[in-house]
Amino acid sequence: MSAAKDPVWEFIQIDEHSIFYKEHGVPASCIHWHVHEQYELHLIVKTNGKAMIGNHLGPFSPGQLTLVGPWLPHNWESNLAPGESHQLRDMVIVFEPDLFDKATKSFPELAQLTPILEQAKMGLEFLNVPFEKAVEYFVKVRESSGVTRLVNFLAFLDYLSQRNTRILSSMPASEVKDAGTLQTRINDVVDYVMANYQQPIRLKTVADRLGMTESYFSRFFHQSSGHRFTDFVNRVRIQRACVLLSDTDDTIADISQTVGFHNLANFSRQFRRIKGLSPLAYRKKHSSPSAM
Repeated sequence: MSAAKDPVWEFIQIDEHSIFYKEHGVPASCIHWHVHEQYELHLIVKTNGKAMIGNHLGPFSPGQLTLVGPWLPHNWESNLAPGESHQLRDMVIVFEPDLFDKATKSFPELAQLTPILEQAKMGLEFLNVPFEKAVEYFVKVRESSGVTRLVNFLAFLDYLSQRNTRILSSMPASEVKDAGTLQTRINDVVDYVMANYQQPIRLKTVADRLGMTESYFSRFFHQSSGHRFTDFVNRVRIQRACVLLSDTDDTIADISQTVGFHNLANFSRQFRRIKGLSPLAYRKKHSSPSAM
């Protein structure tokens, strides 16, 4: 796979948590040249191969630990023998780009992590982290939840902020993005949906913004993001509904209208499909005391 090819945009949902842990083996469908809005802390557990991060192209081996910033295209391709597979190749921690901007206002001590977060926007490799130590931290995050997971994660970043590093890409994400048209077009679509989710969003309107026919835009968006456009819009609306259900005492019918569903039955059906429970059950489970 060539790094010159437009990266696939991945839509990652981190519901109700500050950070998200995932892992996968090889071969795997998720191994491709891609980009997303979150930070990704990535550890290679097995195999050797080729790492592509921004405009960096270089070898990787077990123990490579990298922090990749938002919108920076990246991929790791393993050199595999015919029939070779591994159950675990990658251990990954994902977190939102504004997590520390918000938290630092209340906890100024977190500002010491700012340098590695800034450098990660061009891909940051940690050079002197013992493999066993890195695995230990990832396992602590994987096996914990709630406040304990957050504490383990912050301890890991604190440890990493004291290690030797090297910046991998000589081109920031904005320039990598401008080298192709996919990222710019996807950003335009996402921005439009985020700004207009309360109103009817017509496929033709969005397609016209990109100078595409409706059928071409539908294929383009699905291939680029992995989501059908209508499903993406519904997920944005349901995410906003979750906030209103937990933080306000607005009626479910009013929330349905507020987030752009003008049919309560459809809102309930889509909510259950995406979240796995009804709006009322979600409210009972997640409401803050002030909203009860």
